Amino acid sequence: MQNGFWFRGSRAVARECSGLHPRLIPIDLIARALPHLAFSKLRTQLYRLAGIAIGRRTLIAGRLHLIGPGAIESRLRIGAGCYLTTPLFIDLTSHVSIGDGVGIGHHTVLVTTAHEIGPPEQRMGMANPQPIVIGDGVWIGARVTILPGVSIGAGAVVGAGSVVTHDIPPNAVAVGVPARVRRVLGQAHDRGWPRRANSRFSTL
Repeated sequence: MQNGFWFRGSRAVARECSGLHPRLIPIDLIARALPHLAFSKLRTQLYRLAGIAIGRRTLIAGRLHLIGPGAIESRLRIGAGCYLTTPLFIDLTSHVSIGDGVGIGHHTVLVTTAHEIGPPEQRMGMANPQPIVIGDGVWIGARVTILPGVSIGAGAVVGAGSVVTHDIPPNAVAVGVPARVRRVLGQAHDRGWPRRANSRFSTL
């Protein structure tokens, strides 16, 4: 009887502590103390020490808000030459892969936890985590939300404030709630876009 009590108690404690991440706790405390947009190289190196795979020349301009059960640091990959502004919220219940040369604006949210629709008495049913993949060269504007299972193709642009519910093809410009493709960029012709005056995407 006593063994059963301790077994149930230990399982309950383990469930309660599943959101704690010992390797990330000291890193997070230091990242909070560093001024925003300053010490980006140091901050990036600290996240590497926590076990996150981050490519060379990538800069993280503030604290990452990372959540999820278990060893979440193993579920995040950030490529080389990226620039991530913050606050940046990443749900790592499933994997998130960010390619090379990606730019992400502040207050962006990446959500990997989906739920099945349950019965009337509890519509939020069983969890169904799905990964997010962001291709090379992608530019994500400020306050974008990317939902579970979404892939954003290489070279795509997602306008500020958009909610991405479905895959975005490569080199597409997508904007809106939900985000819809408004234009497809060429390989060379649109290299300087959207620097034109009065561009509706100039707030990216």
